[in-house]
Amino acid sequence: MRRVGQPSVIGEILGGLVLGPSLLGWLAPAVAGFVFPTGSMSALQSLSQVGVLLFMFTVGLELEPARLRGHAESAVAVSHFSIVVPFTMGVALSLWLYGTYATPTVPFHGFALFCGIAMSITAFPVLARILEDRQLTQTPLGTTALTCAAVDDVTAWSLLALVVAITTSGGAVTTLGTIVLATAAFVWLMYAGVRPWLRRVLPRDQRVDALTKGQVATLLGVLLASACATEVIGIHGLFGAFVAGAIVPAQPSLTRAIRDRIESVSAVFL
Repeated sequence: MRRVGQPSVIGEILGGLVLGPSLLGWLAPAVAGFVFPTGSMSALQSLSQVGVLLFMFTVGLELEPARLRGHAESAVAVSHFSIVVPFTMGVALSLWLYGTYATPTVPFHGFALFCGIAMSITAFPVLARILEDRQLTQTPLGTTALTCAAVDDVTAWSLLALVVAITTSGGAVTTLGTIVLATAAFVWLMYAGVRPWLRRVLPRDQRVDALTKGQVATLLGVLLASACATEVIGIHGLFGAFVAGAIVPAQPSLTRAIRDRIESVSAVFL
């Protein structure tokens, strides 16, 4: 894909399609079963999730909030408009899909809302990989795009929880309010509590080798705890990993040291 001018992540997606049930599993099911035994898929998925969390953490490290000053309102507006269009198209698509895929126990309004939300959630890691491959993550355009994607994901996952509440218990307003308040409290706690603590714990030395194993373990602990917290709230763990990276004190040498420690494993192996 790089040779034809496309981001490498596109090649990785195509590789997954080739090795998955769409091609290899269709042409040679015995070979596909040998390469990817059914019992191994849950473990493989867990490893891949760890890799994505680490990657989103490094993306958050590159985020420069100063670039967003004066552009926050436009980022939110763009993000929400990018939800409205695919949501409308997803609801329209449900008119055609409902008779084929819905069971008699699923009401149409729940099916339609789910289709709309499913089409609205951003492929946050894929966008981040494309921006990184194009070396746009530290530009105003890249920062705005990542912020829009983060807002998009929080909004869309909140709406998904709302849809689940509507179709099951009916406590829609209470569920949405709880998620919004919990997410706001989480972000405030990370910036007002965890960020100052990291300033005291992490080194200010300009040397790359100033980062100790204990400090790396601290960062990984914050990362996993943040991802877990957002999962409990009802937002995908990717958002928690992204915020965990964004609250790390902005020091170029520290950012390079952290990336050198975890990027090879996360971006290549996992």
